[in-house]
Amino acid sequence: MPLPDSRWDFARWLLVAATLAAFVLYAPGLQGPFLFDDPANLAVLRAWYNGQADWRTVVLGQGGLIEARPLSMLSFLATVAAGGPGPLSYKAGNLLLHAACAALGFRLLSRTLAQDPRLAPQARALAAIAVALWLLHPIQVSTVLYAVQRMAQLSALFALGAVLAYFLARTRLTSRARDRTAIALLFAAFPLLVVAGVLSKQNAIVAPLLCLAFELAYFPGKRPLAIRLFFGLFLALPFVVALLAFAAAPQTLLRGYSDWGFSPDQRLLTQTRVLMDYAGSLLWPRGEHMSLFRDDFVISVGLFAPATTALAIAGLLALSALVVELRRRAPSLFAGWFFFLLAHSVESSVLPLEMYYEHRNYLPAFGLALALVGTLALWPRRGAAGLRLAPLAWFATAACLVLALQTYGRVQTWRSKPAIVANALIHHPESLRARQTQAFIDLAEGRTDAALAQMHRLQRSAQPRTRLLARIDAVSIACLAGRPADPSELTRALTDAQAKVTLDEVLVVDLLAQASAGDRCPGVASPQVSALVLGLLRAAPTQDPAAHPRRQLHLIAALVLARSQDWAGAQAQAEGAWTTQAPLEVADVLVQAYLANGRRQDAERVLRQIQARTRPYDRAGQALIAQLRGRIQTH
Repeated sequence: MPLPDSRWDFARWLLVAATLAAFVLYAPGLQGPFLFDDPANLAVLRAWYNGQADWRTVVLGQGGLIEARPLSMLSFLATVAAGGPGPLSYKAGNLLLHAACAALGFRLLSRTLAQDPRLAPQARALAAIAVALWLLHPIQVSTVLYAVQRMAQLSALFALGAVLAYFLARTRLTSRARDRTAIALLFAAFPLLVVAGVLSKQNAIVAPLLCLAFELAYFPGKRPLAIRLFFGLFLALPFVVALLAFAAAPQTLLRGYSDWGFSPDQRLLTQTRVLMDYAGSLLWPRGEHMSLFRDDFVISVGLFAPATTALAIAGLLALSALVVELRRRAPSLFAGWFFFLLAHSVESSVLPLEMYYEHRNYLPAFGLALALVGTLALWPRRGAAGLRLAPLAWFATAACLVLALQTYGRVQTWRSKPAIVANALIHHPESLRARQTQAFIDLAEGRTDAALAQMHRLQRSAQPRTRLLARIDAVSIACLAGRPADPSELTRALTDAQAKVTLDEVLVVDLLAQASAGDRCPGVASPQVSALVLGLLRAAPTQDPAAHPRRQLHLIAALVLARSQDWAGAQAQAEGAWTTQAPLEVADVLVQAYLANGRRQDAERVLRQIQARTRPYDRAGQALIAQLRGRIQTH
């Protein structure tokens, strides 16, 4: 059904007003801090800016092409070139992308709603309302003002573009079974846009599933051959290949669970509650409760542990069944609800990922916004005109105002890290990361007792891993503050050592290793730190030796033993950390240990291995190779 030819109609005025409002609302937060993994992901860009790294190192990384997310990194490179490596340039770029996603989302939703018989007369207005709500929603703050989430934004942008290409082709094929433009959109534009999305962040791979939701919602009946080929090529075939790959090598996927303290079945159970929580936050937002620090989300260990797991599963099934039942009367409700669920199908699946992040709703929120306006098809029709524009305009204005006020409050909070953490501690007091972050904020501002108090609170936790981490962090805080540290606290910490070491242990032990370096921490030196690391490893004898956190702990132990000149111990630990793809710092300490222990041939072997993998433009890698070659030659 064609869209009305409107220039400055209500839809355009609303979108322009919402976009301008978004720029005004977000402006105070653009100079806010880097957060979480921002420094780790963006450090190479600062090195490039300072002339210490080649642009290809930034864009292509050290691993595979998909893992490098080259289009996102290329975008960051342009950001730094234009505005420098500070937070402002990254976050201003994110805000521009936010507006671009809104514009593309409007183009898609206006066309989908035009296929809904009951809503088609107001398709543009309803699409504008849905997108304005998405644009101004407070949940988007943790994407727009979280620098590295440019990756999620670009992935969403290309996924929206891919789905729009499908939808344009599909509507053309309703009138002509053979249409060259439609074929080009389906089999050229669509895959190119999906590839671009995957090269920004892998979850753009959901695009074919989103197309399926629209196909089932808006195009009942017999499907053209081109559409059957489209879904066979881009949905059925990849699904079968993925299943066969998993059956052939399940450990490729499951090995990632070594990073986390939960199992695949626990993750799937928990994600049902997470999805319901996401939906609740989108439909009934409470900005003050939203937070980066959601590591307090309770893991589901069974259907009734907690009991809300069974309720969440029942709720998702009941809602989905109801939406299916209403598909003919309210196709946009069907399309939006399943768009929301399917857009979450990567990050809420069995993949070994963190349980909860608000930014994962960036693309799915379009679906819930579509579902919301799609419910209007269920309203009793009054007269031939159907929905009237005036009530819609008043509703949109009121809803946007409420969301804008909440977004304003969140943006003010996101202007500083202390404010972000303080808000998290009010609404998520059980967050381990929030308390750890607050402790180190206190330490940086000279409030050592307050920092230690945060750790003492965590030491009373019912969770053994939390107690373990808190005791280690308490020792690190004492060291960093120049206070005498009690080494018996490390021995006491080992009583809570777990059968699987995770990235949490790696982070706190790495901090302790740095805090105790040299002579600045009386009572805690290399022997005590290495004993702690070895104790953690011994407590997890059944863990896969190739597990990433385990290799990281071996590396920390090797570095600590090397600085105390225990080269035999350092060699053993470095060998535990070594693979041909290990970080270059592993090769560094391993070569030093081999040379100290009279094993020059082994040192030369490691050098050859890193020479084979290090790219010519990797300045840091080539510098280390030259340094190691010199050590071997002079040994």
